[in-house]
Amino acid sequence: MVAFDIPEIPAYVYEQNMFIQELSPIGGSLVGSFFVGLIPLLLVLVLLGVFRVPAYIASFCGLIICIFISIFAWHMPAQQAFQAIGNGIVFANWPIMWIVVNAMFIYNVSVESGIFDIFRRWMITNTPPDTRILLLIVGFSFGALLEGVAGFGTPGAICSSLMVSLGFEPADALVFTLIFDTTPVAFGALGIPVTTLASLTGLDVMDLSAMMGRQLPLLSLFLPLYALGFYAGFRAGIMECWPAAAVAGISFSVIQAVFANLVGPELPDLIAGLISLLSLIIFVQFWKPPYRAEYEATVGKMRTQGDIEASAGVAPAPAENHDRPLSISSGISAAPNTTEKAVGEVNKQEIETTENVMSYVKPTFRETLLAWSPWIIIVVIVIIWSFAKVSEKGQVLVHWPQLDQRVWLTLYGKPYAAIWTFQPLATGTAILISFFPFAAIVLWYGAHPRVFYHALKATYRQLHMPVLTVSFIMAFAYLFNYSGIVYSIGLTLASVGKAFPFLSAWLGWLGCFLSGSDTSANSLFGNLQVVAAREIGLSAVLMAATNSSGAITSKMISPQNLTTGVSTIGLQGQEGRILRRTIIHSLIMVCLIGAMACVQQYGIPGIIPHYEH
Repeated sequence: MVAFDIPEIPAYVYEQNMFIQELSPIGGSLVGSFFVGLIPLLLVLVLLGVFRVPAYIASFCGLIICIFISIFAWHMPAQQAFQAIGNGIVFANWPIMWIVVNAMFIYNVSVESGIFDIFRRWMITNTPPDTRILLLIVGFSFGALLEGVAGFGTPGAICSSLMVSLGFEPADALVFTLIFDTTPVAFGALGIPVTTLASLTGLDVMDLSAMMGRQLPLLSLFLPLYALGFYAGFRAGIMECWPAAAVAGISFSVIQAVFANLVGPELPDLIAGLISLLSLIIFVQFWKPPYRAEYEATVGKMRTQGDIEASAGVAPAPAENHDRPLSISSGISAAPNTTEKAVGEVNKQEIETTENVMSYVKPTFRETLLAWSPWIIIVVIVIIWSFAKVSEKGQVLVHWPQLDQRVWLTLYGKPYAAIWTFQPLATGTAILISFFPFAAIVLWYGAHPRVFYHALKATYRQLHMPVLTVSFIMAFAYLFNYSGIVYSIGLTLASVGKAFPFLSAWLGWLGCFLSGSDTSANSLFGNLQVVAAREIGLSAVLMAATNSSGAITSKMISPQNLTTGVSTIGLQGQEGRILRRTIIHSLIMVCLIGAMACVQQYGIPGIIPHYEH
């Protein structure tokens, strides 16, 4: 075990009656404190995965236990404990859920207006009607493109809904979307996780970007083939579809590596996702996997909320209000042999499917532009928004009462800041701004204004419980942080000496599980990684980068992302079911990242930017 040189506590800390975080409060034992501190985390995992408790209940129970441990074991004043909870709840809703809510609203407008039907028709007529190929195009490439722009769980919600509408079983759609939403996460939302890590640790942002660009592309390269193997098996998935997996993996990983090493952290995932998407779509125009009936895509017309209300006996609006000039049904040729097949509930909207997918008429060029318009608008506006630094205009720094500079961060030897940065023009606002040109297109094309009301209702139905869950889990994370529990756990893991590169990935894994965000995981443990690396004699750049790379592997099991995903495909309350299917992949990937860090530190240290021998 490595003994860390913990900074001395200055006299003024006692004079100002600040709360001093204790690192080993349980009998003076760091290891004992480690196991007690893990109790709330293990409780959440057990409630979700074993007892199948809904995520909002599991996270609330974890929060309650954390309150008791923080106050009675770590001796945090109750007032400050509840202030930390309040800070977490506010951050959960702005900016995190502000991004998700606006992205889902635009998605629901596309569904209600019928534009989403055209997008699905474009997808099925420009690609083989094979779910194995659609898994790569939608789940991997398109999902990476969305993650590169928005992040915060938005890709999982949108891509899983799209995949269900293309014939995937809902649980499969969400599981594989979550698995794919890993390697793009570290450079997601235009590189915010990397720039945040650089600002907190004082390390060079290009060094961190380059180091992650020498870790994540290795995972990106094999991820499509890995997922196909689990989805369709060795023969149907790997042997029959490896060429498509190779195109998706190589095109994405090469571009990700090049941009991360030579350009910076803002564009690797956005450009890589776009190139991978185009490469894959072009490739399958000339190559198709052997036909298998069990993987044939079954798609059809998605019914809007107005249709559902009418079928349920609710008095319908005037006929003209239910005209859907964009309906996919206008693109289906008459087919004598069609049947309806239930494929699950998407966004509380029913789906009618037809087995004869070949009867779909390919969208015209005008329809193609319409189908892609919401995503193109979002990408363009968010890129301009980010590079012009619009989010910083009018921002207000809220110094959280009784918390900001009132907690002594013992491990780092400094007061703990508690500042909520309220940005009225945050990324979520940029996505909301994207709605207005898209709404104009929707109305210009002939949809009734009623679609916006239905989309708003659908968004509320989908996200009111995820908002509650994310609020609980972020309150839990903030309390875990400000009480000092998380630093007791982190310091224990950092005390293993030369084995630390492997456990470095697990620290990131823990941070992202708590918060659902790579950015938050970097905020939580970035400095700890640097302190540990310098104490042990390891590369600070490698350990900090490994924190971010390790964090991506637990995004698929974070309650925040699970609850957002299940709520958009009609699986409310089944977070535990998804957790049981994703946790093995999460553990495999974090072990791979940890092993990779060991090899890079001890086997090929020259790969580390500016490594000093």
